[in-house]
Formats: sequence, structure tokens, C-alpha cells
Amino acid sequence: MKNKKSFDSLFQNDKFTLFCSFIIALAIWLVVVVSVSSPTTRVIKGVKVTIDDAVPSQFGLHVFGEDEFTVDVTVKGKKYQISESNLSKEDISVVAQTTAVDSAGVYTLQLKPEQDSDNASYTISNISSKTIRVYFDTEKTSSFVIEPQIITDGFQIAEDGFSCGEISLSDTSVTVTGPSTQVNRIEKIVAEVKLDKALTSNKSFETKIVPFDDENKSDFEFLSMNVEDVVVTIPILRVKSLNTSVTFKNAPDSLLLNPLKYSITPNKADFNVLVDDYEKTTEYVVGSINFKELSPTSNTFTFDAQNTTIVDEKVDVFTVSVNLDGYTQEYMKIPVEKIKVNNPDNLDYKISELNKSIVIVGTEEDLKAITEEMITVVVDLSSATLEDGVRKTIPAEVSVKSATCWVYGAYTVDVRL
Repeated sequence: MKNKKSFDSLFQNDKFTLFCSFIIALAIWLVVVVSVSSPTTRVIKGVKVTIDDAVPSQFGLHVFGEDEFTVDVTVKGKKYQISESNLSKEDISVVAQTTAVDSAGVYTLQLKPEQDSDNASYTISNISSKTIRVYFDTEKTSSFVIEPQIITDGFQIAEDGFSCGEISLSDTSVTVTGPSTQVNRIEKIVAEVKLDKALTSNKSFETKIVPFDDENKSDFEFLSMNVEDVVVTIPILRVKSLNTSVTFKNAPDSLLLNPLKYSITPNKADFNVLVDDYEKTTEYVVGSINFKELSPTSNTFTFDAQNTTIVDEKVDVFTVSVNLDGYTQEYMKIPVEKIKVNNPDNLDYKISELNKSIVIVGTEEDLKAITEEMITVVVDLSSATLEDGVRKTIPAEVSVKSATCWVYGAYTVDVRL
């Protein structure tokens, strides 16, 4: 009886009555919002567009250029159903239809928005864009030679009294990847340098490379290149009168310190010399003589003047005569057993003797000291292409262990598996 009076007294309390009324009103409001309230709309921004590549990929087509698109999607539903807490942009898919894409070109693709499930309790009423434009093409990769192009305002590259040497590039070729239609248009790729005055010294310029078509247009898009910038070096030359000389290769040790004497015709000429090296250049090397090609019966050599920077066009060749007075030659035959073979693949081979006797060059006194044990013959099979039963001629490297003598000539052996 006491509890009943206490409960009745609660309803006689104005504050309690007000609280209960608020709770009941809130419950009624929630019921109305959930089940009775009319639908509303909401705009969901930045919904990603997916480009369906199932059909284009069958034709080897790829998207080039812009391939990431977003749209704003308007959804309709009950307020609580389309609230941010219940529905996000990840719950909606917008697909670009590509069923008609079967060749290269720019296509206008229809966009199809879809709900996250068939049972979604909202509808999509609008999207901010109904279409997108996308470029499809097959992919192609080609290599091109980079061409230097020096642009002046009508003046010569080098100032009067100077000349321009062979222009060089830090990279001489470039690999281009992109849409086949555009890669096929490329006629040349140019490294362009603009000069504001004629040069009197060597100059280097860093510049971008640019593709051009056969109409000299460079309006290419969607190309990627493994090289984008190159350094263009323009050598500037100046004429200088210089003595001519040669160098020697494979010389015996004693002749490195005391080189053989020789004469050159002409022994002096005017050459174009790099400006940076002008003061320190005292002679011009017209060629190199290999001791393997030098003997008392073969001691005159000619070098093409076109391979030099000579100014005098009347000079066609440089003739070099090496003084081998006091030198003679001796012939030695080396048995096949003395031939060393580099055989890393352990091939089962048969080898012949050297194709000819070895020629040793030296003074008569020095040649008396040469023995068979001082001769080394090496045949390298590591890079040889051999076939069963087929005879293959392979070079043999012949040397002599001497500070004063050398081996003249080239030698070979026959090898067969």
C-alpha cells in the first residue's frame, strides 16, 4: 500500500510528469521519422567512376590520358537511410560503359550508376555528369635517335676564326612508349639549343628533347620517354699547325721506354684543335701501330686523313715508315700439345696445329735467346659457337715472354667437336 502511494506521488511531481511526456513525444517522433516521414534527397560528392575494360582489352586497347573520373550522385530515400553514417560514396558504383569500344579513338562513354545492393532502400535520382570522354589505343614502344638542332639568328655557330666540331649528346637515343597512333606519327626527336651569339669556346647546354612529325608539329600527348633531358655539347675548334705522330700498341717492355724511330709524311700540318686544349696541344696523333702488324718486311703504314681534323684538303693520307734497322725475324713451329685451351664448358674437342709457323721479331742477338718454352699460345672456346662434326676456325693468341722481341702476325687453329 505504501509503494502504491509512492508511485502515485511521482505523477503528482510536475518535473517527473514533464520528463515522461518528453520521452513519449520523442518515441512518437522517432516512429514518424522512421516509418511515416516522406523521402528526402542527398548529394554524395566524389563518387569514383570505374571504366569497364573487358571489351577494349580484347582488342589490345588501353586508356591513355585522363583515366580517373568522379561524379556527384543524388540519392533519394528516408533521411536516416541516406545519412552519412549509413551511406557513403564507397557504397555506390558508377561504371563507364565500353561495349562499343573496338578500335583506337576518343569515345564518349555513358555512365551507369548502381546501388550497393538490390535490396537498397534508396534510389539514385541523378548524377552530375552522364558521360565522360576517354581516349583508347593500343600501346607501342619504339626507339629513336636523338638529333641535335642548333638554332641561331642567322649567324654561324662558331665565331670567325673558329669552327664547330662534331656536336655530342649525353644520350644518343630514346625509347618512347604511348598510343600507337601517336608513336607512328613521330618523324624525329630533337634536342634543341638556341644560341644568342656565336661561340668562341666549348659549351654544354641541358635541354629537353621534343618529338616532331613529318609536318614539323610537336602536338603529341600521352607519350612517355625513358630520357627527357640531354646535355648537348658543342665543341669549338681553332686551327693550329702541329707536328704529326703515331702511338704503338702491344710493344715489348724495352720499347715502351725507348720507342722505335719513325718518319711521317707530311710531318707537319694544320689541324682543328679544341679551343680548351689549344695551348697544351703540341702534336697530332694520326694513328696507332700494333706491333703484331710490325716486322722488317711490314714496316710502312698509311692512315686516312679523313679520320683526323686536318684542314688541308689536299692531304689524303699520312704515310708512316718505322725504322727497323738491326731487326730481323725468326720462324718457330709450336706442337699442338703446347697450345693452351680455355674450355669452361668441358667440350670434347679436337684441335689442329697453328695455321702457320710463328714469326718472332727482334735483333739477331735477342732472337738467339728465344726458346719454345717462352712462347705461349692460347685458344679461347668460351665464346665460340661449335657444332658436332663441323670444323670451326678460331683465333689463337700468341705471345713471347721477352722484353725486346715480339710476335708478328695473326694465327688460327681449327676446332671440331
